[in-house]
Amino acid sequence: MSVTRRALLGASVAGVGAVGFARRSGFAPSNIGSGGPETLTFALWGTETETAVFQSLARTYEQRNRGIRVHIKVEPYQQMYTNMDALLAGGRAPDLFRCDYANLGMYSASDQLLDLSPYFSEKEREEFLPALWKAICYQGRPYAVPHQTDTTAVLYRKDMFAKAGITEVPRRLEDAWTWAEFGEICARLSKKLDHVYPFTYGWQQAGAFRWLTWLWEAGGHLLAPDLSAPALESAAGLRAMRFTQDFFRQGWVPPNSSVKTSSYPDSLFNAGTTAMAFAGDFLLPQIAAGGLDPETYGVTYQPRDRAAATDLGGNAIVATHTTEKPELAADFLKFMVSEESMRRFCEACVALPTRQNLLRSRLDYTVRPDLMPVFADQATTLTPAMTAEVAAPYFGRINAALQDELEAAFVSGQSAEASLQNIADVARAAIAAR
Repeated sequence: MSVTRRALLGASVAGVGAVGFARRSGFAPSNIGSGGPETLTFALWGTETETAVFQSLARTYEQRNRGIRVHIKVEPYQQMYTNMDALLAGGRAPDLFRCDYANLGMYSASDQLLDLSPYFSEKEREEFLPALWKAICYQGRPYAVPHQTDTTAVLYRKDMFAKAGITEVPRRLEDAWTWAEFGEICARLSKKLDHVYPFTYGWQQAGAFRWLTWLWEAGGHLLAPDLSAPALESAAGLRAMRFTQDFFRQGWVPPNSSVKTSSYPDSLFNAGTTAMAFAGDFLLPQIAAGGLDPETYGVTYQPRDRAAATDLGGNAIVATHTTEKPELAADFLKFMVSEESMRRFCEACVALPTRQNLLRSRLDYTVRPDLMPVFADQATTLTPAMTAEVAAPYFGRINAALQDELEAAFVSGQSAEASLQNIADVARAAIAAR
């Protein structure tokens, strides 16, 4: 049984191994032929599938070039960041590590990462989705490579929709339900289905940042354009907060699916508790493994209000500022986001590519390849302004406040105004302390 991405948040993922890597671009390490291979150290977390693909790519890299090795250390997600902070503080950090976008800004702003500006031409930068390239930049300079992304779309039960008399769902991004239309769909499902909630949303725990999708759809923003002040205390912010509070007031979502619960969308959807699930593409393998007949469910786009939007998921790979082999580390990073490597990783791990040409291509995904084009289309609604907010250096503190304040707004009856003010106060303090 493979380890789920959720299990990475708390359970131990075994594995420490040395895997050989080789270079692709013709760079000649100084110690080749003078006593042994040149070695990079690479720390990462991952599911069993992900780590297997990293290792497979390592073998390919080794076969093409000789004399270079990378020592891979696999750790649980949360433990890796705790260890990384200690290693960085003590000057003993690995050459490379995997980093999610929400944590990336903290490391970039504290001068912990290698500036990759010298290693990517303007033409090479333009090969990536602008929003994802923006996510790995700090003050205009790249400090990571955008390895892959994932995003949220709406899974729906065809049988439940048919029972409620809903015969059509949006087939194009531009035809996505408006908020009003989505509310009508939920009201119909509530009326026609017994003991089934209309939907569930994936904002549990550290995923609280996914609430920002509703804020962006309402035309609002978390932060000012220059990231110097909070901006969510606005008409758009109130609209988004009140609309999402209504999910619980109207009984459209299970009461046990709020932010601080552990009832995740895939488990509720598989159990038949909900007719829809706002789920990331990375959850498709878990849903498939749950035994739900693939013929019984499909996918459509997230609702839109003033605009269409989605959340920023996925991970980057970085080189640390203290690496003694910056050219080698940078070259390895470029290999990992090459078209060939990215295709292999995304197909096997059911993840979305960050290269524009691959996102427009049909990839041979191992699970539900028929659903993935909708996720790929949804990913195009991310803008550089959206990803810049999530990649802000102090975003971790704001995300923690989102967990507390959204829970209070959804479950404890806290007003929308108070919830927005409390989040904004945390954002102001975080910005001032940076």
